[in-house]
This record gives sequence, C-alpha cells and structure tokens, in this order.
Amino acid sequence: MSQLQVNTTPATSTTFGLMVQRYFVEFSVPTLSSAGSAVSTVTVIGLTTNSILILQPRVALNSTVAGVTISGMCSTANSLAITFANNSISTLTGSTQSGYLLQFAF
Repeated sequence: MSQLQVNTTPATSTTFGLMVQRYFVEFSVPTLSSAGSAVSTVTVIGLTTNSILILQPRVALNSTVAGVTISGMCSTANSLAITFANNSISTLTGSTQSGYLLQFAF
C-alpha cells in the first residue's frame, strides 16, 4: 500500500491534514435482477470513516451487459459497503471481481 501525507496551513491558523491511501479490493458481484441493486460488505483493514472514496473496478463488472455501476462507502472502520446497481434490462449472475479503492481522509 502506498500512502501520501499532505499538511497545509490555510489563511486561518487551523492546520489541515489529508491522507491519501490506495487499496486493492476483491469482491463478489451479487446476482442482480433487471433495474435491481444490492449492497455487499468487504473488510478492508485500515479503511476509516469520514472519507471520500473512489472505487474503480479492474475489468468490466459484466462482460456482456453495460450499465452495471458500483459505489463505495465506509460507515464502520475497516468495512467497505459496495452498492451495485444494474441499470440494464438483463438479469445478471454473480461473479468475483477486483478493483482499486482510493481513500481521501481528512
């Protein structure tokens, strides 16, 4: 894992700190009905709450259907909740995938 620590001092006397952290995440895409959605949870050691998260899959979430999207959030430390949305008219079967998670913590 790579980590970058940035500290700046704005016009006020408050110090602002930012941590940028990258994680490799493996997850299972659940079976999704057409226009359906689901949430699954993955353990990511070191993930913290009150962060901005960007989750980027390494490959397409489905090889035959476009329109499957994901987003991530962390409301409990070390736990990534992934929301899957199937915006297509097809029912999709589950698969195992991986991706990169970028965390901006303040």
